[in-house]
Amino acid sequence: MPKYHFAFKKSIRPRTGANRTEINRKIEPRIALSIAPIKQALAVSLMLCASFATVENARAQLAEGEALSFDQALELAIERSPRAQLLEAQLEALEGRIDQAKLKPNPTIGAELDNVLGTGELQGVDSAELTVGISQLFERREKREKRAELAEAGKQLHRWDYEEALTELRSEVRHAFSNALIAQQNVELQKELLAVADANQAEVKRRSEAAKASAIELSQANLATSRQGFEISRAERELAEAKIELAALLNETNLGNFKLEGSLELEERLPSFDALASLLDKSPALARYAAERQTQEAAIELELAEAKGDMELFGGVKYLRGGSDEAAFVVGIDIPWQIRNRNQGNIRSARAELMAVEAERRLARRDALAALSIAYGRLRNAFEEWHGLDSQLLPSAESTLESTQNGYQQGIVTLLSVLDARAALFEIRAEMLEATRAYIEAESEIARLTSPAPASKK
Repeated sequence: MPKYHFAFKKSIRPRTGANRTEINRKIEPRIALSIAPIKQALAVSLMLCASFATVENARAQLAEGEALSFDQALELAIERSPRAQLLEAQLEALEGRIDQAKLKPNPTIGAELDNVLGTGELQGVDSAELTVGISQLFERREKREKRAELAEAGKQLHRWDYEEALTELRSEVRHAFSNALIAQQNVELQKELLAVADANQAEVKRRSEAAKASAIELSQANLATSRQGFEISRAERELAEAKIELAALLNETNLGNFKLEGSLELEERLPSFDALASLLDKSPALARYAAERQTQEAAIELELAEAKGDMELFGGVKYLRGGSDEAAFVVGIDIPWQIRNRNQGNIRSARAELMAVEAERRLARRDALAALSIAYGRLRNAFEEWHGLDSQLLPSAESTLESTQNGYQQGIVTLLSVLDARAALFEIRAEMLEATRAYIEAESEIARLTSPAPASKK
C-alpha cells in the first residue's frame, strides 16, 4: 500500500518571544496533512490494496491507548469496509456472468405422438406415429462473442465503481482523522492555557500575600483558572466525538480509547488551479467514462448481432405403428423469416445510450470543475488566513503578552490587562487551528477530485 504523506511544511505551533510568556514549546510529532498529497495524490495510484489481505498493522481491535497513524487508519478502514466487501462480491457475480455468456445453447430432446385417441380408424393407439428426436439451435458465433464482450465490459466498469468507493473511503477517513487530530491538538492548547493560568494564579497569590495585589485581582485569577478548566472539558468532549466518528469508519468498537499520532503543517506554496484542473480527467469519477463508452459500444455490437437470425436443426426417428410397424428418419430446419422485427428498436436505443454517455461525461466534468473551483478557493482562503495570523497577528500578540506580564510584575498594568493579552494570544492560536481545519477539508476535497486512477486495469 502506498504511504499517504500528510505534511504541512510549517508547524501551526506559534513562535513565542520569551520564556516569560510561560507557553510550553514542546516539539510535536509530525504526520503531514498537506497539499503534498494533492501533488503526490495527484500521482499516487488509488489501488489502495484492492485485496483484503490482513495487513501487519491491522489487528482485530485497537489496544487501549494505542497510537494510531493515518496510514494505519486507512488500512483498517479498507480491510473492514462493508462497502468494499460488497463490491468484491458483486465483482465475483460479474465473473459468473462472463462465464455464462460464453456458453453455447443446450440441445433439446423431444418426442411427439400422432394419430392417437381419434375416431374411426384412428381410435386407440393402433395407428399411432411416434417421433423421437433431438434439436439444436446453432447460434451465430458473433452473438456469443459480443455477449461475452459486453459482460467483460461490465466487469471493467464495475472495477471503476470499486475505485470510486476507495476514493470516497480515503476522503472520509482523511477528513475524520484530521478533525480528530485537530481536536486533540486543541485539548493540548487548552491545557497549555491552563498551565499559564495556574502560573498567573500563583503569581497573583504571591503578590497578594506581599500586599502588592488586591483581593479582586486574586479573584479574577481564580476565575480565569476555573474557566479554563471548563474549556478543557469542552475540548475533551469535542475530541471524544471526533474519535467516535473516526472509529465508526474503522468499524472499531474501542471508541475513542486510542491516541492519534501526527502533527499538522502547511505547505509553503499552493499548486496552481490549472495544474489541478488538468488532473480531473484522470480521476476515477471521470476516467470511468471510457469504460462506460466501451460498455455501450459492446451493447450496440450485441444488438446488431441479435438482428441476425439463428438456424435450428432437428433430427430423429419416426415409428409408424400399423400393419408393417415401419420406421423412418426425420430431419428438419427452422430459419427465422425476419420481415418485420430486425431488432431495429433495440439498436436505436443502444446508440442513443452511447450518446448519453458522452453527455453524462461532460456534465460530470463540469460538476467536478465547479467543485474543484470552490474547494480551491477555500484552500487558498484558509492558506492566506493561516499565514496572515502566523506572520502578523501572532508575533504582535506574543510581544504584547510579554510586555504586559513585565508591566504587571513592575506594578504598571493590572491583572485584567494580562488576562486580556493572554486571551488574545490563545484566541489567535485557536483561529490558526480553525484555519488549519478549513485548509485540510478543502485539501481533502481536492485530493478526492484529482487523485489519479490506476495506470492499468486488469
